[in-house]
Amino acid sequence: MNYDTTTLADKLHAMGELLNDVKKAVILRAQESDLAVSEHVISESAQLGVQLNQRRKELDIDLATLELQTGVSASTLKRLFKDPEQVKFGTVLRVANALGVKLCAAV
Repeated sequence: MNYDTTTLADKLHAMGELLNDVKKAVILRAQESDLAVSEHVISESAQLGVQLNQRRKELDIDLATLELQTGVSASTLKRLFKDPEQVKFGTVLRVANALGVKLCAAV
């Protein structure tokens, strides 16, 4: 078999460049993802309440509607938005789910 070594070398070089481009894209995507996650890190429970309330407002959902969607009274919703520690975690989770907010732990 007689291979054209310049053509093969050119193809290998091109493939190497493509792989480098893919590596750069993956690294950039990972950095963007880390940045997006760090913007939503909550270090105090009151921050969670504020973020849930902001999300409710972004979705233009009033307390009465959220009450109907979740079965959580408006007074409990107000306490949750002020300080989530005042309500059961199951209630926080139900409201977060209704608002499309995912609660997760990242290590």
